[in-house]
Amino acid sequence: MTEFKSIDVQNLNVVDKDGTVRMRLFNNDNIPPVLQDGEDFLPGHRQNDPIAGLMFYNAEGDECGGLIFGNEKDDHGNFKSVASLTFDQYKQDQVVQMHYDDENGQRNYGFSIYD
Repeated sequence: MTEFKSIDVQNLNVVDKDGTVRMRLFNNDNIPPVLQDGEDFLPGHRQNDPIAGLMFYNAEGDECGGLIFGNEKDDHGNFKSVASLTFDQYKQDQVVQMHYDDENGQRNYGFSIYD
């Protein structure tokens, strides 16, 4: 077995034996598309967000949740910071979310269950 003390990657896919992506760890330059039935059903979604994270996929390769986090700050000191952990219903959007966002001290955070 090969061991590594440290590995630097920009994108890491955990796959099943057949190549189905089950989990994806990504940086801001490699934000994955929202996949369902092999198609990006929200083209461009999240692509300009200042996030990195971890996406979860079911056995069919559909996105089924994830952990995202990030922040940005402009030259005037204005900032925005976000974090979200979601779990999606089968073939649907998120049903459970723990989230935080802060824009220049205006905070919104909580635990949500969507029906």
